[in-house]
Amino acid sequence: MSSPTPTDPIPTPAGASADASSPDGAPPADSTSTGSTPTGSTPAGSPPTGGSATSATGGTSTGPTPTVTAPIPLPDRARAAVRTWFWDGLGRGRNDALTVLRAALAAALAYFVSGLVWGHEHPFFSSIVAFIIIGFGIEKKMRKVVDMAFGVMVGVLLGELARGLIGSGTWQILVTILVAGMLARFIDSSVLFGFQVSIQSLLVMIMPVTPEMTPGGRVLDALTGVSVAIIVHLLLSGDPRRLQSRAAKAFYRELEDCLASLALAARSGENAVARAALRALRNVSQKYTDQWKLANDVANEMATFSPSGLRHADDVGRLAHLLIGSDRAMRNMRMIARREVEFLEAVGGDAHSTLADALLAARDAVTELSNAVSHRDVDFTEARRRLRLFSSYLTPEMLLRNDEGLRPGRAGHFEGVTLTIQLRSLAIDLLQATGLTAAEAKRFLPSLVVAADGDAIGPRPLTQEMRALEPPATTEAIELLITDRSDPSRHS
Repeated sequence: MSSPTPTDPIPTPAGASADASSPDGAPPADSTSTGSTPTGSTPAGSPPTGGSATSATGGTSTGPTPTVTAPIPLPDRARAAVRTWFWDGLGRGRNDALTVLRAALAAALAYFVSGLVWGHEHPFFSSIVAFIIIGFGIEKKMRKVVDMAFGVMVGVLLGELARGLIGSGTWQILVTILVAGMLARFIDSSVLFGFQVSIQSLLVMIMPVTPEMTPGGRVLDALTGVSVAIIVHLLLSGDPRRLQSRAAKAFYRELEDCLASLALAARSGENAVARAALRALRNVSQKYTDQWKLANDVANEMATFSPSGLRHADDVGRLAHLLIGSDRAMRNMRMIARREVEFLEAVGGDAHSTLADALLAARDAVTELSNAVSHRDVDFTEARRRLRLFSSYLTPEMLLRNDEGLRPGRAGHFEGVTLTIQLRSLAIDLLQATGLTAAEAKRFLPSLVVAADGDAIGPRPLTQEMRALEPPATTEAIELLITDRSDPSRHS
């Protein structure tokens, strides 16, 4: 079957680029609007690609001149690396400033309380335990408290038993640490628990027994540090939604960057740009998903046990639910990037500005999702409006013609239809992330019921039977879904 010829112009939804094709199927008059000349196509008035033509100065052109890129000088790379390290460090310090302050406060209070309550002159172990529990970064504290307290007690008891049976010395330390480590791994898989059992056994073996440094005193100091740390954490943990919002914004920023790169690849026809976006997404996408999952767990713990977090429990649940659809969208993006690579390769690098506009509409929707999670009152109305615009592009008739109005050949058509289906799946994932059901999300998508007439592909006129099979969604019905503010957990 031969490749189709240009026929009807591409319908352009509101907000889309109107220069993808002209009414007669010819290339747009202003070829510079696409950012570059599509590979494999010849603009009006230009000689065929690969042929020779005499230039205005009398020279002979043998085709496009390849762009030569020089490597970045080493001093420039070094300055860029130092600049990146500096700003990343400032970001980490700004994000963890309150956590470090809580850890320092917990260590000082634990030291003070142990000296006051137990009369220990130098209760340094109490401060160590408190600081370790608060720690750096985001993590669940309740499990850490249990691991720390139980590990200290098991380690001290094991160390005292070993010193009473075999004494203290070099080979005794070897045997005791070996037994403590293996016993800890047998009891529980927690790394912190294993560290505490082993370290406490070691301390018992190497430190002399003094009136101030007895096994019972170390246990009391450890329990004091644990108690003070958990009280400080629960009372001063702040808004649990902040952790989720920070993780969600980083997650969506990665989605935005990928969609922007894929839009650039579609508009320019550069297959290498799409490949670079695919590699970047494969390298980091799971990291951002894991960070958001951990933030949800920590926020749920804070909303359950912290007095200051209880009032935010509903919003915490809503933001946690948002990850379900967003995680599917991230997984889908890897498939979309791969399909775009194959599509651009199949069409020979032709530019597809309408596809680029669709991807930018998806990026705008993701930006609105990120803005929604940043506000105290989580509202997905604007995100759903953006997703409705994105969904209006998602038919093969809209996306598969290049900037000259030409449809792809058989191989390009297959890859393009597959890409379209993946983009429709992305729209459903993001709509479900806002709290809609799958059935409700599908109502935003244009119909894919089509008829084939030789090489031509177009929408089939809706008959009465087809309306019964796939009733069109009314504007009023879609608007009700867009403005729905009910709790998304009703669908989970």
